[in-house]
Amino acid sequence: MSRRTTFAWCCVITVALVAGVWDCHGVAAETEYVERATGSPVAYWSSQVLRRQPPSIEEVTRPPARRVSRPHPAARNSSPEEISYQIMTTSREPVEESSPEVIPPGQPVITSGMVDEEGVQTGLVEDGGVIYEPGGFVQPDVYYGGGLLFGPWIQHLSVFAGAHGFKGPVDLGRNGNFGLHEGLNYSAPIGGPWNIGYQVGVQVVHSDFAGHEALTWYGNNLVSRGSRAQMFLTAGLFHRPDCGRWQWSVLFDWMHDDFWVDSDLLQIRHEISFFLDDMREIGYMGMYGVKDDMLLLPDDPQNPDHRQYLDLSVLDRYVVFYRRHFCQGGEGRFWVGVSGYGDGLIGADITLPLDGSWAFEANFAYLAPHTGRGVDGQIDENWSVSMGLIWYPGRHVSEALNDLFRSVQGVADNTSMMFHGRVR
Repeated sequence: MSRRTTFAWCCVITVALVAGVWDCHGVAAETEYVERATGSPVAYWSSQVLRRQPPSIEEVTRPPARRVSRPHPAARNSSPEEISYQIMTTSREPVEESSPEVIPPGQPVITSGMVDEEGVQTGLVEDGGVIYEPGGFVQPDVYYGGGLLFGPWIQHLSVFAGAHGFKGPVDLGRNGNFGLHEGLNYSAPIGGPWNIGYQVGVQVVHSDFAGHEALTWYGNNLVSRGSRAQMFLTAGLFHRPDCGRWQWSVLFDWMHDDFWVDSDLLQIRHEISFFLDDMREIGYMGMYGVKDDMLLLPDDPQNPDHRQYLDLSVLDRYVVFYRRHFCQGGEGRFWVGVSGYGDGLIGADITLPLDGSWAFEANFAYLAPHTGRGVDGQIDENWSVSMGLIWYPGRHVSEALNDLFRSVQGVADNTSMMFHGRVR
């Protein structure tokens, strides 16, 4: 592991711990205004945006009754397959009114208002923060309490890793990159009544493990044994609607590229969308360069006195998209657009829930250069493909994907940052 990578991960861990300490002190105040009468930010998001009205969990009272034994699934604390049984009581005969029995905390509670043909009360059951419907898993609310490392803050964190491939102007039309990546993304409410959240994320990309051919631009024998490492940092604000239909995000992205020469570039990335209904939205996404770089090319063996540079800039992109939210959780998006140089753009991304705290994500983007085929077209061409897994520690994937304060956009990568370069 290089010194830069080691230093980068030290910074990531430090930022995560500081964010955790900050969030632990303010978590109650931050979520109070979204919990309201629903019990959690997730329930509030579901009731307002997805128009799902979860039944309230309340104290259940019942008078003394003749016991009739009947097996009934007890609350699950792990997976839907692990079901234990307990004896529930009911009554078919009217009895005299008496003082109500209050079920103590920690015991399963059944919502009132539903009685089957045998007179047994049914409905959603709640136990230890897990809510389920007998025979089907509805909504978990897992919490790993205790200490800094496993406090409430960890439920705002996502960890991801996967594989990727990409190509850009720095490859000089002669090289393609394949490798592995990993990263962290942290998003949480900033507080106040506006439902605005913040996010901070980092991604480290490792490519070209067997070397690269970018410098064969000078000659076919100039094959490098060096690998490639990139680091992306993302920070910004976002808003998911609770009672409206507009959604937005504004982010600041930084990339450091350790290749045949080092480079640093910055961009602003934003997105705004409108919900057509509970499942569909349309919107606009833009990426705009803030800081460019000029890379000194190695000496040309054929002409060592001639110095050449690669003017490298972030590619401005203007994109419209359509996003679809799936019934079982997750979402997919397809987008098209143009660059500031008139290049054509196409891309897509998808996130799908798996089991437990895991989800699958994938994306791709392709830039068709306006310069067409040839030397300039090979340099201008950009493409990126990525896929991987996301882990949401401390909560189930269905809760994480429906979180009101899940970040709207992900951490920057070679799909969300593309470049334009010219040798002079």
